[in-house]
Amino acid sequence: MSRLDIIDAAFHYSGDASRDQYVLLAFAPAGPTPTFRQICEFVEDRAQRIPELAQRIVEVPGNLDFPRWVFDDAPAQSHVHEISDAPTWPEFRRVVDRLLTDPVDATRAAWHIHVAREVSGVPQTPGNAVVVVFQVSHALTDGRGASRLARLLFAPKPTETSAGHEPARTSPSLLPIAIASALALPFRTATARVAAWRARRDYERVHGSTPAQRDSPRPAIASNADPTPARVSHVHVCPPHLFANKSVSVTTLGLAAVSLATERYLAEIGDEAPESLNSLVPMAVPEDARWTAVNRIVNGTVDLHVSIPDLRQRARAIRESLSRARAEIADPALLRWITAENRIPAPVFLAMKKLNARRTPPNHRVPESVLTNVTVVSVDRGDANLELCGRPATFTAGFPMLGPARSLTHGFYGLGDAVSVCVVACPDTFPDHERYAEILSAAVADVAQATADRS
Repeated sequence: MSRLDIIDAAFHYSGDASRDQYVLLAFAPAGPTPTFRQICEFVEDRAQRIPELAQRIVEVPGNLDFPRWVFDDAPAQSHVHEISDAPTWPEFRRVVDRLLTDPVDATRAAWHIHVAREVSGVPQTPGNAVVVVFQVSHALTDGRGASRLARLLFAPKPTETSAGHEPARTSPSLLPIAIASALALPFRTATARVAAWRARRDYERVHGSTPAQRDSPRPAIASNADPTPARVSHVHVCPPHLFANKSVSVTTLGLAAVSLATERYLAEIGDEAPESLNSLVPMAVPEDARWTAVNRIVNGTVDLHVSIPDLRQRARAIRESLSRARAEIADPALLRWITAENRIPAPVFLAMKKLNARRTPPNHRVPESVLTNVTVVSVDRGDANLELCGRPATFTAGFPMLGPARSLTHGFYGLGDAVSVCVVACPDTFPDHERYAEILSAAVADVAQATADRS
Protein backbone atom coordinates (compact mmCIF):
# COMPACT_ATOMS: atom_id res chain seq x y z
CA MET A 1 0.00 0.00 0.00
CA SER A 2 1.93 3.03 -1.30
CA ARG A 3 1.40 6.61 -0.19
CA LEU A 4 0.67 9.33 -2.75
CA ASP A 5 3.23 12.09 -2.99
CA ILE A 6 1.86 15.57 -2.33
CA ILE A 7 2.17 16.53 -6.03
CA ASP A 8 0.11 13.50 -7.09
CA ALA A 9 -2.35 13.94 -4.22
CA ALA A 10 -2.94 17.57 -5.23
CA PHE A 11 -4.53 16.38 -8.48
CA HIS A 12 -6.79 14.00 -6.57
CA TYR A 13 -7.83 16.80 -4.22
CA SER A 14 -8.55 19.24 -7.05
CA GLY A 15 -12.08 17.90 -7.37
CA ASP A 16 -12.55 18.54 -11.11
CA ALA A 17 -11.57 17.15 -14.49
CA SER A 18 -8.27 19.07 -14.42
CA ARG A 19 -7.01 16.08 -12.46
CA ASP A 20 -7.27 13.79 -15.52
CA GLN A 21 -5.12 12.99 -18.53
CA TYR A 22 -6.74 12.24 -21.91
CA VAL A 23 -5.26 10.24 -24.78
CA LEU A 24 -7.40 10.13 -27.94
CA LEU A 25 -6.52 7.53 -30.58
CA ALA A 26 -8.20 7.00 -33.95
CA PHE A 27 -8.03 3.61 -35.68
CA ALA A 28 -8.58 3.15 -39.43
CA PRO A 29 -10.90 0.52 -40.93
CA ALA A 30 -9.35 -2.91 -41.46
CA GLY A 31 -11.93 -5.62 -41.94
CA PRO A 32 -15.21 -5.85 -40.05
CA THR A 33 -15.81 -3.40 -37.20
CA PRO A 34 -14.91 -5.10 -33.92
CA THR A 35 -17.76 -5.67 -31.51
CA PHE A 36 -17.77 -3.91 -28.18
CA ARG A 37 -17.13 -7.25 -26.48
CA GLN A 38 -14.07 -7.86 -28.67
CA ILE A 39 -12.72 -4.45 -27.71
CA CYS A 40 -13.32 -5.16 -24.03
CA GLU A 41 -11.44 -8.46 -24.32
CA PHE A 42 -8.61 -6.71 -26.16
CA VAL A 43 -8.28 -4.14 -23.34
CA GLU A 44 -8.61 -6.82 -20.64
CA ASP A 45 -5.79 -8.87 -22.14
CA ARG A 46 -3.42 -5.93 -21.98
CA ALA A 47 -4.60 -4.13 -18.84
CA GLN A 48 -4.10 -7.19 -16.64
CA ARG A 49 -0.37 -7.02 -17.49
CA ILE A 50 -0.02 -3.37 -16.38
CA PRO A 51 0.32 -3.01 -12.59
CA GLU A 52 -0.44 0.74 -12.62
CA LEU A 53 -3.93 0.01 -13.95
CA ALA A 54 -4.75 -2.33 -11.05
CA GLN A 55 -4.89 0.47 -8.47
CA ARG A 56 -7.41 2.76 -6.87
CA ILE A 57 -7.15 5.39 -4.14
CA VAL A 58 -8.16 5.01 -0.50
CA GLU A 59 -8.27 8.17 1.59
CA VAL A 60 -6.94 8.29 5.15
CA PRO A 61 -9.65 9.08 7.74
CA GLY A 62 -9.99 12.82 8.25
CA ASN A 63 -7.40 13.39 5.50
CA LEU A 64 -4.80 13.34 8.28
CA ASP A 65 -2.28 11.94 5.80
CA PHE A 66 -2.08 11.68 2.03
CA PRO A 67 -4.12 8.89 0.38
CA ARG A 68 -2.87 5.39 -0.40
CA TRP A 69 -2.93 3.28 -3.54
CA VAL A 70 -4.54 -0.13 -3.03
CA PHE A 71 -5.35 -3.04 -5.31
CA ASP A 72 -8.39 -2.58 -7.56
CA ASP A 73 -10.04 -5.97 -7.93
CA ALA A 74 -12.60 -4.80 -10.50
CA PRO A 75 -12.15 -6.47 -13.92
CA ALA A 76 -10.53 -4.26 -16.53
CA GLN A 77 -13.59 -4.64 -18.75
CA SER A 78 -15.59 -2.63 -16.22
CA HIS A 79 -13.41 0.37 -17.09
CA VAL A 80 -14.45 0.28 -20.78
CA HIS A 81 -17.53 2.25 -21.85
CA GLU A 82 -19.20 2.41 -25.26
CA ILE A 83 -20.17 5.74 -26.82
CA SER A 84 -23.31 5.14 -28.86
CA ASP A 85 -24.39 8.71 -29.62
CA ALA A 86 -21.46 9.91 -31.75
CA PRO A 87 -21.70 8.57 -35.33
CA THR A 88 -19.82 11.57 -36.78
CA TRP A 89 -16.58 13.31 -35.87
CA PRO A 90 -18.27 16.60 -34.80
CA GLU A 91 -20.62 14.64 -32.53
CA PHE A 92 -17.71 12.69 -31.09
CA ARG A 93 -15.92 15.95 -30.28
CA ARG A 94 -18.96 17.09 -28.32
CA VAL A 95 -18.77 13.85 -26.33
CA VAL A 96 -15.13 14.67 -25.60
CA ASP A 97 -16.23 18.06 -24.29
CA ARG A 98 -18.53 16.28 -21.85
CA LEU A 99 -15.69 14.01 -20.74
CA LEU A 100 -13.55 17.07 -20.01
CA THR A 101 -16.05 18.06 -17.32
CA ASP A 102 -16.54 14.55 -15.87
CA PRO A 103 -13.46 13.46 -13.89
CA VAL A 104 -12.72 9.91 -12.89
CA ASP A 105 -13.22 9.06 -9.23
CA ALA A 106 -9.94 7.33 -8.45
CA THR A 107 -11.37 5.93 -5.20
CA ARG A 108 -13.54 3.76 -7.46
CA ALA A 109 -11.59 3.57 -10.74
CA ALA A 110 -8.43 5.45 -11.69
CA TRP A 111 -8.98 5.12 -15.44
CA HIS A 112 -11.62 4.65 -18.11
CA ILE A 113 -11.61 3.92 -21.83
CA HIS A 114 -14.43 5.44 -23.90
CA VAL A 115 -15.05 3.77 -27.28
CA ALA A 116 -17.01 4.88 -30.36
CA ARG A 117 -16.95 2.01 -32.84
CA GLU A 118 -18.06 3.62 -36.12
CA VAL A 119 -17.35 7.31 -36.52
CA SER A 120 -17.48 8.98 -39.94
CA GLY A 121 -15.52 12.04 -41.01
CA VAL A 122 -12.53 11.42 -38.73
CA PRO A 123 -9.52 13.47 -39.96
CA GLN A 124 -6.86 11.64 -41.98
CA THR A 125 -8.87 8.42 -41.57
CA PRO A 126 -10.90 7.07 -44.52
CA GLY A 127 -14.16 5.25 -43.86
CA ASN A 128 -15.71 4.73 -40.45
CA ALA A 129 -13.09 4.77 -37.72
CA VAL A 130 -12.97 3.39 -34.20
CA VAL A 131 -12.05 6.25 -31.86
CA VAL A 132 -11.11 5.80 -28.21
CA VAL A 133 -10.33 8.16 -25.35
CA PHE A 134 -8.13 6.80 -22.57
CA GLN A 135 -8.97 8.90 -19.49
CA VAL A 136 -6.67 8.40 -16.50
CA SER A 137 -6.33 10.13 -13.16
CA HIS A 138 -3.54 12.72 -13.08
CA ALA A 139 -2.74 11.37 -9.61
CA LEU A 140 -1.69 8.11 -11.29
CA THR A 141 0.54 9.54 -14.00
CA ASP A 142 1.65 12.60 -15.95
CA GLY A 143 1.37 13.25 -19.69
CA ARG A 144 4.33 11.10 -20.68
CA GLY A 145 3.14 8.34 -18.37
CA ALA A 146 -0.36 8.43 -19.88
CA SER A 147 1.22 8.06 -23.32
CA ARG A 148 3.28 5.09 -22.10
CA LEU A 149 0.21 3.39 -20.62
CA ALA A 150 -1.74 3.98 -23.84
CA ARG A 151 1.08 2.40 -25.84
CA LEU A 152 1.01 -0.66 -23.53
CA LEU A 153 -2.76 -0.94 -23.95
CA PHE A 154 -2.72 -0.67 -27.75
CA ALA A 155 0.57 -2.35 -28.60
CA PRO A 156 0.48 -4.78 -31.56
CA LYS A 157 1.34 -7.58 -29.13
CA PRO A 158 0.60 -7.53 -25.40
CA THR A 159 3.66 -6.99 -23.24
CA GLU A 160 4.55 -9.51 -20.58
CA THR A 161 4.51 -6.83 -17.89
CA SER A 162 5.24 -3.15 -17.37
CA ALA A 163 7.71 -1.64 -14.97
CA GLY A 164 5.09 -0.34 -12.56
CA HIS A 165 4.77 -0.95 -8.84
CA GLU A 166 2.56 -3.93 -8.00
CA PRO A 167 -0.15 -2.60 -5.67
CA ALA A 168 -0.83 -4.34 -2.37
CA ARG A 169 -3.70 -6.79 -2.62
CA THR A 170 -4.83 -6.28 0.97
CA SER A 171 -6.10 -3.02 2.46
CA PRO A 172 -5.31 -2.79 6.17
CA SER A 173 -7.13 -0.26 8.31
CA LEU A 174 -5.91 3.29 7.80
CA LEU A 175 -7.12 4.42 11.21
CA PRO A 176 -3.75 3.76 12.92
CA ILE A 177 -2.06 5.80 10.16
CA ALA A 178 -4.49 8.67 10.76
CA ILE A 179 -3.87 8.62 14.53
CA ALA A 180 -0.09 8.50 14.10
CA SER A 181 -0.19 11.33 11.57
CA ALA A 182 -2.29 13.50 13.91
CA LEU A 183 0.16 12.97 16.77
CA ALA A 184 3.16 13.73 14.55
CA LEU A 185 1.56 16.76 12.86
CA PRO A 186 3.30 19.55 14.88
CA PHE A 187 6.73 17.96 14.49
CA ARG A 188 6.29 17.17 10.78
CA THR A 189 5.03 20.70 10.08
CA ALA A 190 7.99 22.30 11.86
CA THR A 191 10.60 20.10 10.18
CA ALA A 192 9.00 20.70 6.77
CA ARG A 193 9.12 24.49 7.25
CA VAL A 194 12.76 24.37 8.36
CA ALA A 195 13.70 22.17 5.38
CA ALA A 196 11.94 24.54 2.96
CA TRP A 197 13.63 27.60 4.48
CA ARG A 198 17.06 25.99 4.16
CA ALA A 199 16.43 24.90 0.56
CA ARG A 200 15.27 28.40 -0.38
CA ARG A 201 18.32 29.92 1.29
CA ASP A 202 20.62 27.55 -0.62
CA TYR A 203 18.89 28.45 -3.90
CA GLU A 204 19.23 32.18 -3.24
CA ARG A 205 22.92 31.75 -2.43
CA VAL A 206 23.44 30.29 -5.91
CA HIS A 207 21.14 32.61 -7.90
CA GLY A 208 20.78 35.75 -5.78
CA SER A 209 16.98 35.72 -6.03
CA THR A 210 14.01 33.38 -6.43
CA PRO A 211 12.09 32.74 -9.67
CA ALA A 212 9.11 34.63 -8.22
CA GLN A 213 11.31 37.67 -7.66
CA ARG A 214 12.62 37.49 -11.22
CA ASP A 215 9.25 36.92 -12.93
CA SER A 216 7.52 40.27 -13.22
CA PRO A 217 3.81 40.51 -14.12
CA ARG A 218 2.94 41.29 -17.73
CA PRO A 219 -0.19 42.63 -19.43
CA ALA A 220 -3.01 40.10 -19.64
CA ILE A 221 -4.69 39.14 -22.91
CA ALA A 222 -8.24 38.10 -23.83
CA SER A 223 -7.81 34.45 -22.78
CA ASN A 224 -6.48 35.20 -19.28
CA ALA A 225 -9.78 35.18 -17.41
CA ASP A 226 -10.44 32.42 -14.88
CA PRO A 227 -12.59 29.76 -16.61
CA THR A 228 -15.96 28.45 -15.51
CA PRO A 229 -16.42 24.62 -15.49
CA ALA A 230 -17.66 24.60 -19.13
CA ARG A 231 -15.28 23.17 -21.76
CA VAL A 232 -15.05 22.95 -25.54
CA SER A 233 -12.32 21.37 -27.66
CA HIS A 234 -10.98 21.57 -31.20
CA VAL A 235 -8.71 19.06 -32.96
CA HIS A 236 -6.86 19.83 -36.19
CA VAL A 237 -4.83 16.98 -37.69
CA CYS A 238 -2.05 18.44 -39.82
CA PRO A 239 -1.29 17.12 -43.32
CA PRO A 240 1.40 14.41 -43.10
CA HIS A 241 3.93 16.40 -45.13
CA LEU A 242 3.69 19.55 -43.02
CA PHE A 243 6.44 18.58 -40.56
CA ALA A 244 8.52 16.49 -42.94
CA ASN A 245 11.35 19.00 -43.46
CA LYS A 246 11.12 21.13 -40.32
CA SER A 247 14.31 22.78 -39.04
CA VAL A 248 12.93 23.10 -35.50
CA SER A 249 11.20 20.71 -33.11
CA VAL A 250 7.44 20.32 -32.97
CA THR A 251 7.49 22.05 -29.58
CA THR A 252 9.33 25.08 -30.94
CA LEU A 253 7.15 25.19 -34.04
CA GLY A 254 4.05 24.97 -31.86
CA LEU A 255 5.18 27.81 -29.62
CA ALA A 256 5.96 29.98 -32.65
CA ALA A 257 2.55 29.17 -34.15
CA VAL A 258 0.79 30.08 -30.90
CA SER A 259 2.68 33.38 -30.77
CA LEU A 260 1.60 34.15 -34.34
CA ALA A 261 -2.01 33.02 -33.77
CA THR A 262 -2.28 35.10 -30.60
CA GLU A 263 -0.88 38.12 -32.41
CA ARG A 264 -3.32 37.70 -35.32
CA TYR A 265 -6.32 37.04 -33.10
CA LEU A 266 -5.68 40.06 -30.90
CA ALA A 267 -5.26 42.25 -33.98
CA GLU A 268 -8.58 40.91 -35.31
CA ILE A 269 -10.42 42.01 -32.16
CA GLY A 270 -8.69 45.41 -32.15
CA ASP A 271 -6.06 44.62 -29.54
CA GLU A 272 -2.30 44.29 -29.65
CA ALA A 273 -0.07 41.47 -28.44
CA PRO A 274 2.22 42.68 -25.65
CA GLU A 275 5.93 42.42 -26.42
CA SER A 276 6.26 40.48 -23.15
CA LEU A 277 3.93 37.71 -24.40
CA ASN A 278 5.05 34.38 -22.95
CA SER A 279 3.91 30.80 -22.48
CA LEU A 280 3.76 28.33 -19.64
CA VAL A 281 5.25 25.03 -20.85
CA PRO A 282 5.16 21.84 -18.73
CA MET A 283 8.62 20.26 -18.80
CA ALA A 284 9.87 16.87 -17.70
CA VAL A 285 12.10 16.57 -14.65
CA PRO A 286 15.42 14.97 -15.71
CA GLU A 287 15.41 11.19 -15.39
CA ASP A 288 18.45 11.20 -13.10
CA ALA A 289 16.96 13.76 -10.69
CA ARG A 290 15.62 12.56 -7.36
CA TRP A 291 11.85 13.06 -7.48
CA THR A 292 9.29 11.19 -5.41
CA ALA A 293 6.11 11.98 -7.38
CA VAL A 294 4.94 10.04 -10.43
CA ASN A 295 4.12 13.44 -11.98
CA ARG A 296 7.65 14.38 -13.01
CA ILE A 297 6.71 17.78 -14.40
CA VAL A 298 7.78 21.35 -13.59
CA ASN A 299 6.30 24.35 -15.39
CA GLY A 300 8.76 26.50 -17.32
CA THR A 301 8.23 29.94 -18.86
CA VAL A 302 9.14 30.63 -22.49
CA ASP A 303 9.24 34.06 -24.17
CA LEU A 304 7.34 34.14 -27.47
CA HIS A 305 9.22 37.05 -29.11
CA VAL A 306 6.27 38.61 -30.93
CA SER A 307 8.43 41.67 -31.62
CA ILE A 308 10.40 39.64 -34.21
CA PRO A 309 8.41 39.80 -37.49
CA ASP A 310 10.46 37.22 -39.41
CA LEU A 311 8.94 33.85 -38.47
CA ARG A 312 12.13 31.86 -39.00
CA GLN A 313 14.09 34.21 -36.74
CA ARG A 314 11.23 34.25 -34.21
CA ALA A 315 11.25 30.44 -34.06
CA ARG A 316 15.00 30.43 -33.45
CA ALA A 317 14.63 32.96 -30.62
CA ILE A 318 11.83 30.87 -29.10
CA ARG A 319 14.02 27.77 -29.36
CA GLU A 320 16.76 29.52 -27.38
CA SER A 321 14.24 30.65 -24.75
CA LEU A 322 12.90 27.09 -24.54
CA SER A 323 16.41 25.74 -24.01
CA ARG A 324 17.04 28.24 -21.21
CA ALA A 325 13.75 27.33 -19.53
CA ARG A 326 14.61 23.63 -19.66
CA ALA A 327 18.02 24.31 -18.12
CA GLU A 328 16.39 26.36 -15.36
CA ILE A 329 13.92 23.68 -14.34
CA ALA A 330 16.70 21.07 -14.35
CA ASP A 331 18.69 23.10 -11.79
CA PRO A 332 19.39 20.71 -8.86
CA ALA A 333 19.03 23.59 -6.37
CA LEU A 334 15.55 24.37 -7.68
CA LEU A 335 14.47 20.71 -7.62
CA ARG A 336 15.74 20.33 -4.03
CA TRP A 337 13.78 23.44 -3.04
CA ILE A 338 10.59 22.18 -4.69
CA THR A 339 11.03 18.81 -2.96
CA ALA A 340 11.52 20.50 0.41
CA GLU A 341 8.48 22.73 -0.04
CA ASN A 342 6.42 19.61 -0.74
CA ARG A 343 7.15 17.97 2.61
CA ILE A 344 4.24 19.70 4.35
CA PRO A 345 1.67 17.31 5.92
CA ALA A 346 -1.70 16.72 4.31
CA PRO A 347 -3.82 18.69 6.85
CA VAL A 348 -1.61 21.76 6.43
CA PHE A 349 -1.68 21.45 2.64
CA LEU A 350 -5.47 21.18 2.56
CA ALA A 351 -5.90 24.09 4.98
CA MET A 352 -3.65 26.28 2.82
CA LYS A 353 -5.57 25.20 -0.28
CA LYS A 354 -8.88 26.18 1.31
CA LEU A 355 -7.48 29.51 2.55
CA ASN A 356 -6.10 30.40 -0.90
CA ALA A 357 -9.46 29.60 -2.48
CA ARG A 358 -11.15 32.04 -0.11
CA ARG A 359 -8.56 34.75 -0.69
CA THR A 360 -8.59 34.48 -4.48
CA PRO A 361 -12.04 33.43 -5.69
CA PRO A 362 -12.37 32.90 -9.47
CA ASN A 363 -12.48 36.13 -11.48
CA HIS A 364 -14.12 35.47 -14.83
CA ARG A 365 -13.04 38.83 -16.20
CA VAL A 366 -9.66 39.52 -17.78
CA PRO A 367 -7.24 40.82 -15.10
CA GLU A 368 -4.78 43.64 -15.65
CA SER A 369 -1.69 41.46 -15.39
CA VAL A 370 -0.57 37.82 -15.22
CA LEU A 371 2.68 35.90 -14.91
CA THR A 372 2.07 33.79 -18.05
CA ASN A 373 -0.22 34.56 -20.98
CA VAL A 374 -0.73 31.23 -22.75
CA THR A 375 -0.14 27.52 -22.16
CA VAL A 376 1.42 25.09 -24.64
CA VAL A 377 1.75 21.34 -24.07
CA SER A 378 3.78 19.20 -26.48
CA VAL A 379 3.89 15.39 -26.30
CA ASP A 380 5.47 12.88 -28.69
CA ARG A 381 3.57 9.60 -28.31
CA GLY A 382 6.02 7.54 -30.34
CA ASP A 383 5.78 5.43 -33.45
CA ALA A 384 2.48 4.87 -35.23
CA ASN A 385 2.53 1.10 -34.65
CA LEU A 386 -0.45 0.94 -32.31
CA GLU A 387 -3.58 -1.05 -33.07
CA LEU A 388 -7.00 -2.04 -31.77
CA CYS A 389 -8.34 -5.45 -32.83
CA GLY A 390 -6.20 -5.32 -35.97
CA ARG A 391 -7.05 -1.72 -36.84
CA PRO A 392 -3.99 0.57 -37.20
CA ALA A 393 -3.81 3.89 -35.36
CA THR A 394 -3.82 6.97 -37.58
CA PHE A 395 -3.30 9.86 -35.14
CA THR A 396 -3.52 10.87 -31.51
CA ALA A 397 -4.83 13.94 -29.68
CA GLY A 398 -4.98 15.29 -26.16
CA PHE A 399 -6.74 17.94 -24.13
CA PRO A 400 -4.61 20.10 -21.78
CA MET A 401 -6.27 21.35 -18.63
CA LEU A 402 -7.45 24.90 -18.02
CA GLY A 403 -6.76 26.69 -14.76
CA PRO A 404 -6.53 30.07 -13.04
CA ALA A 405 -6.04 32.82 -15.65
CA ARG A 406 -6.13 30.12 -18.35
CA SER A 407 -9.36 30.03 -20.37
CA LEU A 408 -7.45 28.62 -23.36
CA THR A 409 -4.78 25.95 -23.70
CA HIS A 410 -2.90 24.45 -26.65
CA GLY A 411 -1.65 20.92 -27.21
CA PHE A 412 0.60 19.46 -29.91
CA TYR A 413 0.57 15.65 -30.05
CA GLY A 414 2.60 13.42 -32.34
CA LEU A 415 2.14 9.78 -33.36
CA GLY A 416 4.59 8.74 -36.05
CA ASP A 417 4.41 11.42 -38.75
CA ALA A 418 0.93 12.60 -37.72
CA VAL A 419 0.72 15.73 -35.56
CA SER A 420 -2.53 17.06 -34.16
CA VAL A 421 -3.08 20.60 -32.92
CA CYS A 422 -5.57 20.69 -30.05
CA VAL A 423 -7.30 23.61 -28.37
CA VAL A 424 -9.28 23.46 -25.13
CA ALA A 425 -11.23 26.55 -24.12
CA CYS A 426 -13.92 27.75 -21.76
CA PRO A 427 -16.80 28.95 -23.96
CA ASP A 428 -18.11 31.22 -21.21
CA THR A 429 -14.91 33.24 -20.81
CA PHE A 430 -13.38 32.79 -24.28
CA PRO A 431 -16.34 32.65 -26.69
CA ASP A 432 -14.17 33.19 -29.80
CA HIS A 433 -12.62 29.72 -29.45
CA GLU A 434 -13.80 28.48 -32.85
CA ARG A 435 -12.39 31.46 -34.72
CA TYR A 436 -9.17 31.24 -32.72
CA ALA A 437 -8.77 27.54 -33.61
CA GLU A 438 -9.04 28.46 -37.30
CA ILE A 439 -6.39 31.17 -36.89
CA LEU A 440 -4.10 28.73 -35.07
CA SER A 441 -4.39 26.10 -37.82
CA ALA A 442 -3.37 28.68 -40.42
CA ALA A 443 -0.53 29.90 -38.20
CA VAL A 444 0.85 26.36 -37.86
CA ALA A 445 1.00 26.03 -41.64
CA ASP A 446 2.67 29.44 -42.03
CA VAL A 447 5.32 28.74 -39.39
CA ALA A 448 5.96 25.25 -40.83
CA GLN A 449 6.57 26.79 -44.23
CA ALA A 450 8.80 29.53 -42.81
CA THR A 451 10.91 27.08 -40.79
CA ALA A 452 11.25 24.38 -43.44
CA ASP A 453 14.79 23.05 -43.84
CA ARG A 454 16.27 24.82 -46.86
CA SER A 455 19.40 22.71 -47.13
